[in-house]
Amino acid sequence: MWYLYFSVLVFNSVALLTKKKLEPIVYYASIFWGLFFAEFTDRWTDKWDFYGFFEPYVIDWPSTVIILGIYPAATVLLINWYPYKGTSIAKIRYVLAWSIFSSAFEYSFYLAGYEYFHGGWEWWYSAISYPFLYEILFLQVWFVRRLIKKGESK
Repeated sequence: MWYLYFSVLVFNSVALLTKKKLEPIVYYASIFWGLFFAEFTDRWTDKWDFYGFFEPYVIDWPSTVIILGIYPAATVLLINWYPYKGTSIAKIRYVLAWSIFSSAFEYSFYLAGYEYFHGGWEWWYSAISYPFLYEILFLQVWFVRRLIKKGESK
């Protein structure tokens, strides 16, 4: 379990020490959107027992550590470093780099025994889905920032 706790420590340390570029409400909304979307997706994939953490259909302390210890910090880093004013190429490279990192990190969790794949799911299916999931997250950031501007104009 050392790898799990070490990962939580690293992700959260970097997230806390990184200079924030967005409004606090954007991080708050993005973290909760990410947690909601992950839970929603996981409930549908549970139907076919595709993947999960530790034991299927069980909420336990180690799974909670992953969900609350890594997901929020990764979301903060992902949206904070995104090149919002960059070129399309820069944005595509950023999403692909995070997708590769996330896939490798997820695979390392699989090798460590923290995650399982069943029902025909392969780790590289996650790799294919990451760019789409990240784009949905960036759309959510855009939407929250738009709401902020709309609220300021009143």
